[in-house]
Amino acid sequence: MKKIALLIALSLPMMAVASDAPEDKALAQCLNGANNTLQMNTCYSTAVKAWDTALNKAYQKALTSMNNDQKAKLRDAQRNWIKYRDSWLATSKATFNQGTMAGIQVGAQAVELNKNQTLMLRSLVQGDCANPADCG
Repeated sequence: MKKIALLIALSLPMMAVASDAPEDKALAQCLNGANNTLQMNTCYSTAVKAWDTALNKAYQKALTSMNNDQKAKLRDAQRNWIKYRDSWLATSKATFNQGTMAGIQVGAQAVELNKNQTLMLRSLVQGDCANPADCG
């Protein structure tokens, strides 16, 4: 029980900064119902997939509004971002390689990385912050 309380406490910062995005609401609801680390890992895995879908939609939408030079730059930037994301998560996995917290920590970071990139891509189309609550 102490471990579950600790896991929930560590997840609270993620839930506290959750936006009104449906992906964040679904993650918060899933985490609130999770009773163990396996369930929490499933929540994060589902959220990563949801944000990845949103990211791909935002990327495609951004491409449609660009000229060829801009498209080439965005493709390069996105490829570099994917390398960065994967490298960061590999580092995180290596750092948190023991215990039940590793999967949760890496999952939470993967969610945030995909979410932030999605918002950045949306801002290319909207010309300002994609989510005013995140503009701070």
